[in-house]
This record gives sequence, C-alpha cells and structure tokens, in this order.
Amino acid sequence: MSVSRRQVLGGAAVLGAAGAIGVQRMTGPGKVAHVVLFDSRKPASLAFARTRAGKRQLDLAHTANWSAIRTIDRKGAVAGMTSWNDYVSARQWLEERGLRVQSERHDKTHDLIEWVMA
Repeated sequence: MSVSRRQVLGGAAVLGAAGAIGVQRMTGPGKVAHVVLFDSRKPASLAFARTRAGKRQLDLAHTANWSAIRTIDRKGAVAGMTSWNDYVSARQWLEERGLRVQSERHDKTHDLIEWVMA
C-alpha cells in the first residue's frame, strides 16, 4: 500500500479541523470563549484568535494587555494559544479567580500551548 502526498496533506487538514472542533467542544455545547488570549507576534497564535469569536480578545504582545487580564471575571470560558510562560502567568491569575483548566495541548510545531479554562 502506498500513500500519496495528496492523501497525507488531506489527512493533515482533517486532523487540523478535528483539533479546532475539539477545542470548541471543550468550552461546552454552544458556548463561545468569553475571552481569547493570543500573541500576535506568533502567526499560529494569531490564526487561533481569528478563528475564535470571543467577546474580548487580548493580544499579549502588548504589555498593556497584561493589566487587562486582571479584569477577567468568572462569567465565561477563557481560551488561549500562548507561549508556556504566558500560559503559566495567565493560569495562575485565572485559578485565583476560580477558573480551572478544562484542556491544554502542546503544539510542538510552533512551541505554543493551546488551552481552555472555565
């Protein structure tokens, strides 16, 4: 059995779509993340933010937005695709506010963590 390049690329596209659908399901049926955290300096993180319809989107590339994280309340899920350091910092603050990790996945290709807290 031989595998063509087309089959490999098609399989990769299906896996990518399944991953995106999975993150939406982890936030709950019909739910949209209340806040989306991303880093616009990283193309994969920016693409993640563009596919999420959160009520607020915070770009962690801008230092001023770190103070905006402190205004996040418990009214909904928070999703992000950030570096490990940004994830740990945001996670600590959000856990103090009562949010808990629902999912986390390491994107080894881009060295980013995709996560959801609610």
